[in-house]
Amino acid sequence: MNRPKRYLFFCLWLSLLDSLPVGADPASFDFSHQISPILAKVGCSAAECHGGATGQGGFKLSLFAADPEVDYQAIVHELDGRRLDLLDPEQSLFLRKPSRDGVKHKGGRLFHSDDALYRALRDWIGEGAPFRRGPIEYLTGLEILAHGERYRVEASFETRHGTKLRDVTALALLESTNEQVAIIREDGTIQARAPGETWFLARYGQLSSRIPFRTAFHSNVAVAKKERRHPLDEVWYDRLKELGLESLGAAKETTLVRRLYFDLTGRPPDSLELQAFLQSDPASRVAETAARLVETEAFNHVFSRAIAGFFEIPVAGKDPRNAKDRNNRLRAFFSDAVKSRVTLERIADSVLVDPEAQASWRHFSDPRDRAEYVGRTLLGMRIGCARCHNHPLDRWTNQEHLAFSAYFTDPRPGPQGSMMAGKFFLPGEGTAVEPQLLPVALGSAPKALKREEEVSWLVREGARDQFARNMGNRLFGLLMGRSLVDLADDHRLTNPAIHESMLALLATTFIELETDLRAFVQFVVTSDLYALSSVPPDHEAVSGDPERQYLARREARTLTSEQLKEAVEFVLGVSIAAETPPESPLARQLYLINSGMLRSGLEAEGNQVDLILLFEAKASAQLTELYRLILSRDPSEAERQAFVPLLQSADSRVRVLKDLAFALLASREFGSVR
Repeated sequence: MNRPKRYLFFCLWLSLLDSLPVGADPASFDFSHQISPILAKVGCSAAECHGGATGQGGFKLSLFAADPEVDYQAIVHELDGRRLDLLDPEQSLFLRKPSRDGVKHKGGRLFHSDDALYRALRDWIGEGAPFRRGPIEYLTGLEILAHGERYRVEASFETRHGTKLRDVTALALLESTNEQVAIIREDGTIQARAPGETWFLARYGQLSSRIPFRTAFHSNVAVAKKERRHPLDEVWYDRLKELGLESLGAAKETTLVRRLYFDLTGRPPDSLELQAFLQSDPASRVAETAARLVETEAFNHVFSRAIAGFFEIPVAGKDPRNAKDRNNRLRAFFSDAVKSRVTLERIADSVLVDPEAQASWRHFSDPRDRAEYVGRTLLGMRIGCARCHNHPLDRWTNQEHLAFSAYFTDPRPGPQGSMMAGKFFLPGEGTAVEPQLLPVALGSAPKALKREEEVSWLVREGARDQFARNMGNRLFGLLMGRSLVDLADDHRLTNPAIHESMLALLATTFIELETDLRAFVQFVVTSDLYALSSVPPDHEAVSGDPERQYLARREARTLTSEQLKEAVEFVLGVSIAAETPPESPLARQLYLINSGMLRSGLEAEGNQVDLILLFEAKASAQLTELYRLILSRDPSEAERQAFVPLLQSADSRVRVLKDLAFALLASREFGSVR
């Protein structure tokens, strides 16, 4: 009796070996590497299935198969092992349900009996459903690679004989970030659908990897050569060539000067500044103007507010809660830092170690909230999902989140009346958690640092590249109207930058410039990319044209409510006692027309429109000066033909000119940077 049974198990073991991925050690088997990935691949462990908080039908798996040992217990031992039939594997409830073999399954049919994954599960059960057998192998790396006309997923395992590479494509979960461009099938083959770029993502075990895939819009795109090209333009033009796109060219010089002044000072140029820019050398005027503007008080005002925004400090006056002393003090801190030319690296250090600047995160009472704040503001990484569970497409685990949170506890009383570091206890268990930095650091922090100093070391040195990517991306978005990583605090595997090479260059440059704000701003604004036109090639496809999507043209941006009110006051040369306009486009337009803000500014004594009437007698000259004052350009020929006769024949030229000024100030052109 024993011999046939041993013979049966021997045959089943051989069939299991046949199902192992290429390169597997026949002497080694691990549920975590060969069975658990199947649960994730077919969706059994998804949140809407058995991976949900309460499972399905009394069967609960870990979310995304994140805990193989728990899943093994549920499959093999729970309910006295009723889910498996070791003598007749195909009669196992674990197999009959997902294959719909005479048993209803709410999740539908996931397998057929001739599927490779079904056979792998069946053979595993027939072998006795082991968790691990043979030498232990440790999954250490994952990479998705182009392999001819298909993509292969390759896993690295540390074994007793060294590192082994294994093709795990059949077990990996594959997806495309943009299926309109291309899809990737379960076997790694692809189907290109449209021009553009997508990223193929692969997940196996608890590791993920990605690789870009592009299809050009046009072939043989010509790129103009320059003897000396800005470094940012080098990677930009290379990118456009790969995608088969051509730059739409530079913006008009009047558009460029208005853009430069608004971005660096929060206001348009006055008539003299406009004239000086237009008459200066085209090869150097942007660099010279930027060098002058970054030294102004207006630059300090604009960028201290922007940097405070990076750290989630609200703008004064937008909400009654924003009048808190804490926010006022923090706004003053960032204002003083920018004015004093403190580098962004030192600002980050102050936020973490300076008691005054620590108020930016100490108002959170929960150490986990504090840790998440530091993650998203300083590293551009959302770690909040790991508060509840391990997610396969997130780099953070629940344990790493808790350990990092332990850095942000409040001090507690120590011996002899002194204060000592606080303790963070595991929620629901009461076990103390030892602080540990997020595993992104290159090297280890110096010994004997205080907790806040250790976190500061992580940001400024250990993970300096990620800090640079975060700040470079945010500043680029401020100057270009859109950031390279959409959602600036969400640098994760599944949210790639629209231009990874450009982001890498920005990070490198940010570090080379020693995180100097003014130098970095000048670096960006002196590129051809910054001077790019925002006019769409096809007015019927403004929101979806590939030129806008892939930075072959700029994105026009709407002024913030604060910028709009300040710009109106600058243009008219008066202070206006009115509320800040609403953010909603429709509400803002109605406010500008009906609130009286513009009228009160135009009627204020000594406003700039009155000065135009005082110093210019001819209607044509008055119209020109008005357009230069408000829109930083001369009126078009059509505008001259429409308005000059109107001014000439008006009974009250003052009223007509002010009505026209009202219309220009309320226009979309004035309220945006193009």
